Amino acid sequence: MKIKYITMLLGISSSLASANEITNNSVLNNLFFKNSRFEFSTRNHWKYLKENASQPKEVHSAWGQVFTFDLKSGYLFNTIGFDITYDNVIKLGASDYFATRNLLYNDGKSYNKHHAHGFNKFTQRYAKIKLGNDVINFNGKAGWHSLKDFGVISSSKHLTRNSYLGYSGILKYDNVYFSLAYIDSTLPRESAKKLHFLTADRKKVIDNISTAEITYKDKDLTLDYSYGVAKDYLRRHVIELSYKPMQKLILGGQFYGSYALDNYNAMKQNKKEFEDHAWHYATDVEWKEEDWSIKVGLAYTDANKHNAIGYYNRHLGKNTRARFNGLAAAGADYLRDGELVLTTVMSYDFVKDNSTGLYMNYGQFNYKHNTLKNGEINLFDIWKPTSGVFKNLSILSKVGYGWSYKTVSASDLTPKLRHGKYQRSPTLSAETIIDYRFNLL
Repeated sequence: MKIKYITMLLGISSSLASANEITNNSVLNNLFFKNSRFEFSTRNHWKYLKENASQPKEVHSAWGQVFTFDLKSGYLFNTIGFDITYDNVIKLGASDYFATRNLLYNDGKSYNKHHAHGFNKFTQRYAKIKLGNDVINFNGKAGWHSLKDFGVISSSKHLTRNSYLGYSGILKYDNVYFSLAYIDSTLPRESAKKLHFLTADRKKVIDNISTAEITYKDKDLTLDYSYGVAKDYLRRHVIELSYKPMQKLILGGQFYGSYALDNYNAMKQNKKEFEDHAWHYATDVEWKEEDWSIKVGLAYTDANKHNAIGYYNRHLGKNTRARFNGLAAAGADYLRDGELVLTTVMSYDFVKDNSTGLYMNYGQFNYKHNTLKNGEINLFDIWKPTSGVFKNLSILSKVGYGWSYKTVSASDLTPKLRHGKYQRSPTLSAETIIDYRFNLL
């Protein structure tokens, strides 16, 4: 009887252990669900520009509000998952030429303000996979996803972030990262319409863009080399480095090069940005204190073009966004052939969680016995609370004045001379961005 009682207890204990194991491995406790995150965020974005570089004085202005829903799953079997991003953009205001601000959808072929509309889209929807351990591991994505500074490709955000259809993956071993990506189409920042990559004259489709990247990164040094090809159009090289010889000092360098391929060479001369190749070289020094910082950069562009001003185009064709982290890309791009540009960024925290600063650029180059000088001064303020009820809020405000020169057209940066002299062109710009994030799960 005693043996039977013990056997029964052992049976019950075994059953409870099995039930507990089943519960621990049930759907409700699976890491796929336990590690899933759902986030809701909003952004209010207004951009304004008054200029007369390639036309009579015009105002370019757009204002919109976006509601963003992000679902990031955990990993099923600790290996496979998926992420989804949904954006809904509402038009709040627009002027003629609004489309140059890349906030609202242009439902027309002209710059008429009545063509400005909101839109909605699944910006990201992709499957993800992870393999390996802390020492060596692989993370990959397939589907529509954003690629921020991934090889020669990048994604930028205004109201929404542009995304690409394709594949990407990163293999990490110790401090070394090896990345690959292949993409063939895009959803732009300002549209829900799928677009193909195009040559600068819009006459040929760029079938795909592929890129590879190798990076070494530790606490003091980051060294990155990327190579990419927009098929039959451009080859691109990117070298970026950052070094901290001491805690408060950061030394940086960026080198970007483009080489023409067959479909680029086949374009008409007035559509080309350079002849055979173009390079941009930049270096910067940054000093950071607890409540202030200063960063100074110097850059030079080599982009020869016959009988015109060539320039280094940051992007790899129409409807693409390419990697560029040099300070020469500001409100305007200081990337013309022979242009030397000096940049200074200064900020100071007058109060906790609030940075106020100046962003200043000055560039000059020579053209037909003219020394063309252009620049801008931007005043900015960023309020980003780190605690309290507003800790998920950030507000950026910026206003700036710039001076440049009149150009032949919006796509041709060659100076429009009058009696052999260039004509000055002032600009006035402003921008506000209000972000708020809600963590729902």
